[in-house]
Amino acid sequence: MEVLRTYGKTATIYFPLVDFGATDYESTPVTFATGDATYSIDGSSFSNTSNNPAHEGGGIYSLAITATETLGGIIVFKIVDQTDPKTWEDQSVIVNTNLSGWVEGNQSIIIGEVDNATFTPTTTAFEGFRISPNATEEATADHYNGRLITFTSGALLGQQTTISDYSLANSKEKFVVSALTEAPGDGDNYIIT
Repeated sequence: MEVLRTYGKTATIYFPLVDFGATDYESTPVTFATGDATYSIDGSSFSNTSNNPAHEGGGIYSLAITATETLGGIIVFKIVDQTDPKTWEDQSVIVNTNLSGWVEGNQSIIIGEVDNATFTPTTTAFEGFRISPNATEEATADHYNGRLITFTSGALLGQQTTISDYSLANSKEKFVVSALTEAPGDGDNYIIT
């Protein structure tokens, strides 16, 4: 099963469980142990999820995934019963964040993330790196001048302002903007339209 979710955002995924060796949905709610739910980001080694699945009823379960667990293009979640004998059939859910970024990118939306490693953000300037539609920072000075930037996470969520100056600095995209109510935080996401 494959679902779309947004890169770097908490989300919930849903999936069915089928009784082991049967064709019917799991009939008795199960208790999950550490290691029953794991994930892999872009082909990396599997790690335990931060949360265990929760029973929603009728053999349907949900798994709350953290923002860290969506920091990739393709994330595979495996739900595997570690006990012997098994209670349920193995299940997997593939989360695709590439396609959601591609759709946004093809609507002339650029998604970025504030980075304070080499520059301390202020109410009028900050640096960031590109998340999508690709991860290549724009090299042309003034390229985004006059465009709107809207914060989609953090304390500035929903706040929008105009970009007055743009440059590539410290291998990051550096923006000078009309005054914000506060400086953006490290890791805050934004879109440029």
